Amino acid sequence: MIKLVVTDMDGTLLDENGHLPDGFTDILDRLRAKNIKIVAASGRPYYTLQTNFGPVGRYLSFICENGALVVDNNEIIYKSVLAKDMVQNVISEAKKVKANALVICSPNCAYIENYSEEYLTEIKKYYTTLEIVDDLSKIDDDIIKISICNLEGTNNITDSELTNDLNIVSTAAIWTDISNKGVNKGVALKSLMNTDNISKEETMVFGDYYNDIEMLAEAEYSFVMENAPEDMKQYGKYIAASNVEHGVLRAILEYAL
Repeated sequence: MIKLVVTDMDGTLLDENGHLPDGFTDILDRLRAKNIKIVAASGRPYYTLQTNFGPVGRYLSFICENGALVVDNNEIIYKSVLAKDMVQNVISEAKKVKANALVICSPNCAYIENYSEEYLTEIKKYYTTLEIVDDLSKIDDDIIKISICNLEGTNNITDSELTNDLNIVSTAAIWTDISNKGVNKGVALKSLMNTDNISKEETMVFGDYYNDIEMLAEAEYSFVMENAPEDMKQYGKYIAASNVEHGVLRAILEYAL
């Protein structure tokens, strides 16, 4: 019997326009009626996820910032803060590539410099609470993730020491996320499963991109979306219909409800 449903957002639960699929609220009500917990697991920050889900968000738990922040029962239960010297090193290294736009993420907001309108449009898709600063290196806050947007899709971080000391993962064709070593959606999910005494056999996970690999491994019912890159499909036991076809809801109806 499934007790836990975990879904990535972009390219997975959300449709091609970045919206929740029609029928989501009804499915959520039916899951709650069966005491099945639902978790949104995303590279997005908590404040953006709250906006995405609106009033029904209070019924969900969240793995945010690719596992750097976990919210359960509307309370932050875990955050992984980057060392200040490491933040400075990443900023310095990333700025060597002119096409890189950096987003410095704290639990409550994201910091950016004054980028072009093209970059701002892309960044605002995912970060709804932004503070524009003159110099990112002077931020005094708990930093849990650094995101790099590169509209040219070029390599973002090449420094070997940084790649050894940090978790650096591609989250989309033009996005790279950087967090502490060992931080990922899978580790965050496992902590929630242990807290609620839920087994792998009782867990259903949906994902579509490389930052979902670790959490897919934590579920017996692991679904990779049809629209995922072909080399991602080896990491799921099942293939769900694409996000455009509301594949997450269709699989939940078949396997959990």
